[in-house]
Amino acid sequence: MRYHRLILEAGPNAVTVRFHPRLTVVAGVGRLERDSLVGELLGSLGGGRGGAHLELTEDSGRRLAVMRPESGRDRVVEIETGQDVSGEFENAHGTIDILEHLGLNVEAARRLCRLSATDVAASSRSDALVRALAVVDQDQLWQAADQVRATDVALKTEVEAVGAAPEDLPVIEEIERRHEEFENALERHEDVRHHALFIGGACALAAIPAALLNRLYALPFLVVALLTTVVSIRFRRRMELARKAESEALAAAGARSYIGFHLQRVNGLLQGQHNRQHLATAAEAHRQAVARWQSLAGEVAVDWALTMRERIATLAVRLADEGRAGSGLTGPSLRAVEPADLAHALVARLAELRNAGPGGQSLPLILDEPLNGVDPSIKQWMLELVGRSAGSPQVVYLTEDEDVASWARMEAVAGHLAVIEPSPEHEAVVGERLVG
Repeated sequence: MRYHRLILEAGPNAVTVRFHPRLTVVAGVGRLERDSLVGELLGSLGGGRGGAHLELTEDSGRRLAVMRPESGRDRVVEIETGQDVSGEFENAHGTIDILEHLGLNVEAARRLCRLSATDVAASSRSDALVRALAVVDQDQLWQAADQVRATDVALKTEVEAVGAAPEDLPVIEEIERRHEEFENALERHEDVRHHALFIGGACALAAIPAALLNRLYALPFLVVALLTTVVSIRFRRRMELARKAESEALAAAGARSYIGFHLQRVNGLLQGQHNRQHLATAAEAHRQAVARWQSLAGEVAVDWALTMRERIATLAVRLADEGRAGSGLTGPSLRAVEPADLAHALVARLAELRNAGPGGQSLPLILDEPLNGVDPSIKQWMLELVGRSAGSPQVVYLTEDEDVASWARMEAVAGHLAVIEPSPEHEAVVGERLVG
């Protein structure tokens, strides 16, 4: 199965991403944008939000259009014949879910299709990471893991309550982070203004009796009162400018970048919502849970640790019996990966995705900055390996690494791949036909 075209709609704005049949490099995308794109790519297969349409090609050569209007029934249409084949992909709830047709859900597909630098390190150094986690206090470790899972579920529930979809979660967290920063700045301003009014008022009152004794005695009090008033006015102006800049930045981002497009769309969902406070609380709880997990387990992913829980717990018991239990992650860094391990992780994942579904149906591999922190000479060698291996299955490479982008631009000249630097198309897409 290969992606052909992904169309994301939000009111009059749209983002269209066209994919090369072998390898597509999406350059200039940061962590938040990559998280969002992964969510959109997999969510469009698994029954994501309305307004996300997908054209794909099965390994048999059949081209399908998956149409998910913001209002109305989702459909799957065979492009060559125009035949509605939605029945092939409907689940028990009557929704279109291509992943379920392949025996997967979105989370399972994310673990299978996405390959990041952390994933590479975890797969290539699993024994070392299991040992590193085994020396951590097991009660604290698994309590932290369970808390991350619980807060993640609670946050997704709040996300759905505001009318968004799970793939919007990274964008919503970013919006709430920006909003929280503004609220903190506003609180500091109010604190400064309160003290300035108190000090200024006290000095003004004190200046009256001082002036009766000697006009010069009143001067220091008047200077302090004036300074506190000036400080208060300056802080207020800064807050007004910050408020205006926040709105302008969001609007400007929507005009320039993929993530800005989503920020505008999701921020519109949050405006005027009574449960926005619940959402902010859930997002903060999740951030705290993740921070606690990272303080114990470093960069190791919670999902990976939970899949290895039995091995970790068994080793922890043995180490405790030997008197070698510890209190923190003392194992090697996730970034210390050998070139052979990188190549093995890539080739193994490609092989796994070639026969991911029934009947040998393949799924695309989504590379999420897997070469982060790798030496430039090794990076070039790995990029050549990616270029040679892509196509079976299709590969989508998400990156903000200029080295990767430069390599991709050179390869794109020969038509071996496509390079995309996404920006939304500010046009009405109602008239654009997904099929045809």
